[in-house]
Amino acid sequence: MNATSPTLELRAVSKRFPGTLAVHEVDLQVQAGEVHALIGENGAGKSTLMRIIAGAYADYTGEVRVNGRWARLASPAAARAVGIGMIHQELSLAPPLSLAENLLAGRLPVKGMLLDRAALRKDAQKWLACVGLDLEPDTLVEAISQHEAQLVEIAKALSNQPSILVMDEPTSALSRAEVERLFQIIRDLKSNGLAIIYVSHHLSEIFEIADRVTVLRDGRNVGTRGLSDATSRQLVELMIGGAPSDLFAKRTTRPGQPKLQVQNLTRVGFFHDCSFRMCAGEVLGVGGLSGAGRSELARSLCGIDPLDEGRIFLNDGELMPGTYGEYIRAGFAYLTEDRKAQGLALRLTVAENVLAAILPRGCRAGVYLGRRQQGVVQRYLGQLNVQPPEPDREIATLSGGNQQKVLLAKWLATDPEVLILDEPTRGVDVGAKAVIHRAIAEVADRGKCVILISSDLSELVGLSDRVVIMRRGRLIGELAGERCTEANVLLAANGEMSVFNCNRGGTG
Repeated sequence: MNATSPTLELRAVSKRFPGTLAVHEVDLQVQAGEVHALIGENGAGKSTLMRIIAGAYADYTGEVRVNGRWARLASPAAARAVGIGMIHQELSLAPPLSLAENLLAGRLPVKGMLLDRAALRKDAQKWLACVGLDLEPDTLVEAISQHEAQLVEIAKALSNQPSILVMDEPTSALSRAEVERLFQIIRDLKSNGLAIIYVSHHLSEIFEIADRVTVLRDGRNVGTRGLSDATSRQLVELMIGGAPSDLFAKRTTRPGQPKLQVQNLTRVGFFHDCSFRMCAGEVLGVGGLSGAGRSELARSLCGIDPLDEGRIFLNDGELMPGTYGEYIRAGFAYLTEDRKAQGLALRLTVAENVLAAILPRGCRAGVYLGRRQQGVVQRYLGQLNVQPPEPDREIATLSGGNQQKVLLAKWLATDPEVLILDEPTRGVDVGAKAVIHRAIAEVADRGKCVILISSDLSELVGLSDRVVIMRRGRLIGELAGERCTEANVLLAANGEMSVFNCNRGGTG
């Protein structure tokens, strides 16, 4: 790595939005053949800085140099022209189009006046192979899984043959095996001299794949470290500006009387014969590999998707099959893993999103009296430390972590008896995680049932009273007490039955 000639150099780069200085005089140097991690809490300026580099904001100030030459990144096309590629956390693929058409969008090969389909397929196959995907180029994006789409997004960026590659949370939708595949791709790119900026909230990934790390806080660069000289605690302290508190909130109550009973739930082709019981004030973790059926079970449990068989009892009463709205009124709430596509209305305000599930409660004689519910909004914005705490702000302008807090506020406002959380901290920083963890503990402490689905094993084990494991659409066992460890959850998810207690029927 040649420290004297950075491939990418930022000098005093700043970006201001109305009322907010999102990035303030940031200096950054990234070398050829280096993986340079960028971390910071939600709202620290990471996404804004990455968008500047990708050409999304023409009105930034400061200086950018690429391969020693001044560059004005006034548009995405200008960024691509100087060799900058961007892999967004939120996929930019067009679902109705084929993989090939997405990969080579804007530069489809032609023969005369017609599309050269043979060349299109050949080029697409080459780039799909680069990320280890054995898919037909003619396959539509809408027909592949989310983790496959994430790899297609990476292949799309590589097809532009960049010299600088920005990766924003590239593992957010990947299983551990797919993460390992991605890391090998990154190592190969690094060995070929590519300069890579890697944005992630997962410190374990940073230490595994990066050479150096830069920490942003309040829009400023507060430190750059070599990973060989840094510790997780040091990086967290830089991120939050002080010593971190305990990662998982301490529970103040223990589970009480039986509250929720699920018997033999089945949705053919997705999950089969799933049974479990929960007590008041209990957090039940649901572990398993990607595709095990956890999200599908959660969606059917709260009425979003239909059930073919099974019975659900809450507080000694049986719930009849019904709509999602009916289940919400019965006391269920489901926080989806996809906040932007399924959880939030991005064109509405923070207040409108918080109140979306309880609007009927603000009506009198068919007239909505919004003032009656403003206290609810202020309460949850304060409890969850949403920044900025402005109810009338359009939610699309908030950082990802603050959007996630608003989504949680929306469901907390319903005061649910059963709160189902599907990846509640995916893509959020350590500060937002701590706030969400405290909120989960407080819900359970009030005697509610919390069902937690999380791919973060430390979170799953740290928050749950016990963990049930799904594998291939079935609940195969339960881990509790000393057996409930990250290692055992992972082993069980991969089919190792010896890690369970003798009573494998504990889930039902």
